[in-house]
Amino acid sequence: MADASPAQGARPAAEFSVWRPFLARAVISGVFGLVTIFWREPTTAVLAVAGGLYLLFLGAAHLWTHRVVRMRPGALQFVGGTFLGIAGVATLILVEDGVFAYAGAAALVVAGCADLVRGLAVRGHAAARDLVTAGVVTAATGVLLPFFERLGAHALLGVTGGGALITAVLLGIAALSLRHDSALSAPVSPGAAQRENPVN
Repeated sequence: MADASPAQGARPAAEFSVWRPFLARAVISGVFGLVTIFWREPTTAVLAVAGGLYLLFLGAAHLWTHRVVRMRPGALQFVGGTFLGIAGVATLILVEDGVFAYAGAAALVVAGCADLVRGLAVRGHAAARDLVTAGVVTAATGVLLPFFERLGAHALLGVTGGGALITAVLLGIAALSLRHDSALSAPVSPGAAQRENPVN
């Protein structure tokens, strides 16, 4: 669902390089989402390991995304990914439902808002619409998470995994679309141009 337009051919080729961090986020989210589906009776320890690693890896991919999309220096580049990383480490170390429910919720809301603000700030960028959509889904997941803390690890993983799967589909499609656009926008070498248009 990359932002396509008639002026797409005029976009700098570097804009489409965001397909790599988008794909990384899609894979991380998809793997975590599948774990939450197929693990029937997760314990708090499973929540801590799976949820903590998910937040940690997602934080790294989030930082990568904003480094690629960055239009100007700013703290926004670091906020979302840093919060996700801190929440991931806290979840892995403390091994409590409440830590994941609240620290994870706060990190997801902050990261989602960072995506949303960045997408709105770079409206002309090829990935702007996808950043906004991913930001809304991520922030909404974070808002819902604390309400399920009393239901235990299974419910917390279910809510987070559901949001992760939605994000995986959205960013997976966006990554493939941007990768395709990147190939189309690649400059043609002089040799290739001569082969395509031989001189009589």
